[in-house]
Amino acid sequence: MRRPLAFLIHLGLILTLTSNAYAEGSGIYVGGIVGASLKPDTSLSSPSLGSENMEFHPGFTFGGVMGYDFGNHFRLEWELSYHENGIRTGGGEDPQAVASNIMINGFYDIPLKKSFSLYLGGGLGIATAQLETVSLGQVIDANESVFAHQLEAGIGWDYNPKANFSLGYRYFDASDPEFVLPAGQRVRMVMENHELILKMRYLFNL
Repeated sequence: MRRPLAFLIHLGLILTLTSNAYAEGSGIYVGGIVGASLKPDTSLSSPSLGSENMEFHPGFTFGGVMGYDFGNHFRLEWELSYHENGIRTGGGEDPQAVASNIMINGFYDIPLKKSFSLYLGGGLGIATAQLETVSLGQVIDANESVFAHQLEAGIGWDYNPKANFSLGYRYFDASDPEFVLPAGQRVRMVMENHELILKMRYLFNL
C-alpha cells in the first residue's frame, strides 16, 4: 500500500500551478485511489459441505481511473482497482479474499466555498473475485468473474484548477460469487467491502 500512497503524494507535490481558487473546467482527467477496506463477517456455504463463518482482517484497496469532466458538475470515468482482505478464520498459508475489477463510474460534484465540493456517485462493472483459504475441510483456491457495483460519497478539495484531492466512503459489492472446488463442489459467499478512500485526479483540459 505504501507505493500507491507515495505516488499520490509525489504527484501532488510536483504540480506547479499556483491558483487555489475553485475553477470548473472540462476535459480528460486521470487519477489514483488508495484506501482502507473493511469486510463484514459472512458465511461460506455449500449445499454438500454445509456452511462456515468467515471473519476478515482490515485490508486495503488501490487503483487508477481515466475519465471525462463535462464541465457541468458531471463526470464519467473508467476505473481499474484491487481489493484485498486477509481471512482471520479458517487456515492456509496466506488466506485471503481478493477482488480485481473494472468499473464505469458516474459522479456529480456539488461546489462549496473555498475550493471544496461534495461528490456523489457510483458505478457498475465486472469483478474477478478470488478466495484462498482452508475451510469446510477443503483447500480452496478458486476465482469467478461476477457483476459488481459500488456507491460512493465524499468531499473534494481543488488544489488548483487542474488537481483535486478527495476523501470519501465507498461501498463495493461483487455479487455473491460461487467458487468451484477441485472435487466439483460449489461454495458461495458474500463479497462486499466498506472502504475509506483517498483519491487524486488531474485534469488535462483536452
